[in-house]
Amino acid sequence: MNIPTTDELSRQLKTLSTAAELEKYTQELMDRCPVPSFPQYLNHCLNHSGLTPAQLITKAQIQRNYGYQILNGTRNPGRDRVIALCLALSLPLEDVQRALTLAKESILYAKNPRDSVLIFCINKKMTVADANLLLDKNGKEPL
Repeated sequence: MNIPTTDELSRQLKTLSTAAELEKYTQELMDRCPVPSFPQYLNHCLNHSGLTPAQLITKAQIQRNYGYQILNGTRNPGRDRVIALCLALSLPLEDVQRALTLAKESILYAKNPRDSVLIFCINKKMTVADANLLLDKNGKEPL
């Protein structure tokens, strides 16, 4: 089944005129475009990275038990831990923003000075350690 683009979905939404149509649309949307949980998304990215869970946790500089709890969904990481995991996976900015959204955290905002440093680090595929050094050098809180 082909997953529709956001533009296609927006066009479909504009054609709806009743609450019943909206209810049918949302049910079909859930069937056609299931939204993964943050742990599901993280594990999907991990499976495509070539890293083991232990390597990811080490690269993200997260305490081992906490890292495994994030991966199995028993703990919800904060924004900085999500970003650290994404840096460790070398995810592109678009995927980092998706991970933040799925984790119910605010996305990175280029007008925010700390976020702009983090966006730079993500775009340059920096390690968590290097990102923390650059954050510190710019007078910002490390991850």
